[in-house]
Amino acid sequence: MADKLARWISIFFDSSFLSLPIFILFGYSSGLADGIHNKAEGVLWAMLMVAVVTGIPLAYLIIGKRRGWVSDLELSHREERPRFILVSLSSDVIGLLLLWLGKGPLLLRLIILTYFCLAIIMFSISSFWKISMHMAGVGGFSTALFIVFGTPAGWAFLSLPLVAWARWHRRKHTPAQLLAGAIVGMMITWLVFQYFGLILPV
Repeated sequence: MADKLARWISIFFDSSFLSLPIFILFGYSSGLADGIHNKAEGVLWAMLMVAVVTGIPLAYLIIGKRRGWVSDLELSHREERPRFILVSLSSDVIGLLLLWLGKGPLLLRLIILTYFCLAIIMFSISSFWKISMHMAGVGGFSTALFIVFGTPAGWAFLSLPLVAWARWHRRKHTPAQLLAGAIVGMMITWLVFQYFGLILPV
């Protein structure tokens, strides 16, 4: 029972899964707030970002699993991670270019920029250490929700110990790797939203 629960927590709290509701929420909220996009347009931008930023790396994993590039969809072997992160970086750049050229919603620009900055850090660390990408993603999303929606979104941080237990139970990471992933995800997200949120044009 515990094994099955840990597996489903790992799936549900993977960034590929979480990006769909959070991108839509940010796109919808941008449509309400920025005076340029209506709610429907904000959601459409969000769906486009899911297709690009999440879809391209996910396609790489699925194809890689079939052709032997990766051992599993969770990239259990550290040496498989740098190439995957480079693919993710490429999709982030495409997403940012589309948002910039199309003057997409500010919140989506900030979250994709966070993805980009976080991917650079994770690429550097993953070259020699198996830091938890799950915890970085959950920590980053929780921080972004807290910054945008305030104290009521603080419940999102409760997901951190839950995900940490699941990844530890499945023997995917050490406690240090889990803690480091959470700290990096929260720190990078906070810095991007606090700094670029002030200087990026709406």
